[in-house]
Amino acid sequence: MFIDISIYKAQVCTIKYTYTFLKFAFWSLSLLYSTGSISGAGSGDLFRSDEIIHLELRSDFTAIQIDRTGNPQYNDGELIYYVPGGETLRFTVRIIARGNFRRMPENCSFPPLFINFKKKEVNNTIFDGQDKLKLVMPCQDEADVIEEYTVCKMYNRVTDLSFRVRLAKILYYDTSIGKKLFESYSYFIEDKDHVAEMNNCYEYIKFMTPFDLDKENYMKLSFFQYIIGNEDSFVVSRKNIVALQPDDSSLSPYAIPFDFDFSGFVNADYSKPKDIPEELMRNRRSYKGICYTNDELEEVFDFFRKLRPELKSVIINQKPLSRKERKYILTYIRYFYNIIGNKSLIKKEFIDICEKKRDYNIIDE
Repeated sequence: MFIDISIYKAQVCTIKYTYTFLKFAFWSLSLLYSTGSISGAGSGDLFRSDEIIHLELRSDFTAIQIDRTGNPQYNDGELIYYVPGGETLRFTVRIIARGNFRRMPENCSFPPLFINFKKKEVNNTIFDGQDKLKLVMPCQDEADVIEEYTVCKMYNRVTDLSFRVRLAKILYYDTSIGKKLFESYSYFIEDKDHVAEMNNCYEYIKFMTPFDLDKENYMKLSFFQYIIGNEDSFVVSRKNIVALQPDDSSLSPYAIPFDFDFSGFVNADYSKPKDIPEELMRNRRSYKGICYTNDELEEVFDFFRKLRPELKSVIINQKPLSRKERKYILTYIRYFYNIIGNKSLIKKEFIDICEKKRDYNIIDE
């Protein structure tokens, strides 16, 4: 029996090219989704971009405003994402007031929030992989939010052991009264469990002092806090600090700071005692780190000298801030660089007041 081999070859060739085409098509779609080039896209890239996202958050904000007790309750809500290009995505969320100082009505007109997502709803969207996120909203002044966001972005340049953030322009709608409340800049903060997972760590909850931490990590943290004039952070009490222990138990824990609204950099009105002059409060700075050798000090100073252009770039690129505000905070961080160029000021600002082991009742070996 005669077999036409040319037909057989053609069939094999067709199957082969069909398979190759499907492989290429699948790869292309995957690439489009990963880069956010098609609509459900933007997949999982919430913290990979600095583009401002536009959202609407709907819930019973009257109830949220009232419920600022020690045990607030979740409220149902809806988060609407206006995708660049015209598409609208809607997510069912649950919302709860959070925080301590900023949750109190006598301190802030609106509390910061926790947003809880339904994981299945956010698949293949910008919120892919997110479960619960902190949302920072204006307490009294919208500029404070943008300045605190700027601090977070600056610290991302200092170390990957930091909370990533994403700025958003959000319209807040109160469903209980059927009314738009206000529109403002707000920002999302990466969940601590996600940060731990990304860095092969887990949250460390045991007692510790600054001397138990990874030395390089805490050195960079301490001097960054000095740069921004932030003293509202304590390792022992874990105030505004999360400690992460690497999975490799031979390594020391890391400290990751958050909440910078009491810093001189942000200079929020509620952070200042009323009886102290404004200029004195704005320039407040005190080093809260441990003692280091001269070589170690020079090493960290050199690190921040090299990083200075990046820190300046972060500030300059915060277009929601006025030019005057950006110029002022550039002047504010310049103070640190003036200090580290003067040996007598280094001694006064850091060496003479640094924390020693005996301050924590630790006996030197």
